[in-house]
Amino acid sequence: MTLTNTDYQMKTTRIMNKIIIYLSAVLLLCSCGSARHYAAFQYDNGDDYVSEGLYRIVDRKGRIGYADETGKTVIRPRFAFGYPFEGGKAKVTDSGERKEVAGSGSEHWYWESDDWYYIDKQGNRCENQDTDKDKTHP
Repeated sequence: MTLTNTDYQMKTTRIMNKIIIYLSAVLLLCSCGSARHYAAFQYDNGDDYVSEGLYRIVDRKGRIGYADETGKTVIRPRFAFGYPFEGGKAKVTDSGERKEVAGSGSEHWYWESDDWYYIDKQGNRCENQDTDKDKTHP
């Protein structure tokens, strides 16, 4: 049996399509396994809002970081607690406790820490800090 030129081209095309599908699947699986996907921080019964182009994200351990409006991680999750950006900086802490407001039935809570500081939009600690005297924050 002799293959015609058309048969040969069709067979080659099918083989090439299978190779492309296989390589696409491999690339997709590899990229999904290595990419880090974080959930949006839940605030006021929904995803965190965008403030100054960034919103808060959380990793599986509950640490807070920040992503841009497209979902790209800008500051990887590494903070125990963190507030939205305001005036080019965000108030964060590496330690503390999440405490329930008494009598709220787990509806309301606040963060308490003795080590609050501010970061810029690259995640660097700010030099000039106006820290609050109050150690608890709603």
